Amino acid sequence: MALTKFTENVNNIQGLSDRPNTIDGLTSSQLKELFDKAGADIKTYLNESLTEELDTVITTIPDPSNFVTTSDSRLTNSRQCNNSFDSWSTARTNLKITYGTTLPQTADNGAIFLLYK
Repeated sequence: MALTKFTENVNNIQGLSDRPNTIDGLTSSQLKELFDKAGADIKTYLNESLTEELDTVITTIPDPSNFVTTSDSRLTNSRQCNNSFDSWSTARTNLKITYGTTLPQTADNGAIFLLYK
């Protein structure tokens, strides 16, 4: 499921003339509203679109225990896990997490790939 993108124009002030009260005919209260409009638009998007969609996704995730194999000794031995993952790069390598702008042609079984554009 793709999340709804925020597409509202938030350049409300940039488009005004240098003297918005005189040239654009705005009252002082209308000008104040334009200063707050971007924040209000973002708040509306977060509260009415994004969080609603995320709540739907989170509540429909199947039982997470299906995604973890208990045979990995690092899950049961915390000292070994801490020693194996001394740094983020070691952890990323050991957990087979890779990233890039295009999907890889091959991957190890159980590998995680983060695609970004």
